[in-house]
Amino acid sequence: MPEMTVFSHRSSATEEIGRVLSKILRPGDILALDGDLGAGKTVLTRGIAMGLGLTSPVASPTFMLVSEHKAQEKNQYSLYHFDVYRLRDGDDFCDAGLEEYFSLGGICVIEWGEVIHDVLSSSALHMNLKGTGDTREITFSFPEERSHDLAVLSEELAHVPDISFEGENKDADTCL
Repeated sequence: MPEMTVFSHRSSATEEIGRVLSKILRPGDILALDGDLGAGKTVLTRGIAMGLGLTSPVASPTFMLVSEHKAQEKNQYSLYHFDVYRLRDGDDFCDAGLEEYFSLGGICVIEWGEVIHDVLSSSALHMNLKGTGDTREITFSFPEERSHDLAVLSEELAHVPDISFEGENKDADTCL
């Protein structure tokens, strides 16, 4: 899977990553988010919802398993936001009937996606978020057939303040 790593230096930048990411998401996409507790998975999802033009508030669906953010316009996609942290595995997910959301034509964002990795399709997009301080390390892993989308995302994120790329020196213009 092609990968790209960026660093978000503010919560607002993580939200902006989600907004930019929403531009390459397609109906039926599944985005699995993994990483540290408090690393910004819900903040990223809020940015995706904003980018999709959805206005309902986005909070972690920890105790509900899924929050539905329905499209209000014909040219919008619905967002189905899952938090599967409390599930044991993909069987629990399927036993609850949640896999039916995958066929509704919206965007499915799954916090703690590794818990249900066995029910995710090979076309699922993956992101890993690390860090709980000011800086988050965010790694995108997309299937080979979506590598072009990863390149487009990289181009768009290059213009976002408070984001840097792996190997980039944030203080490059500082005199030594």
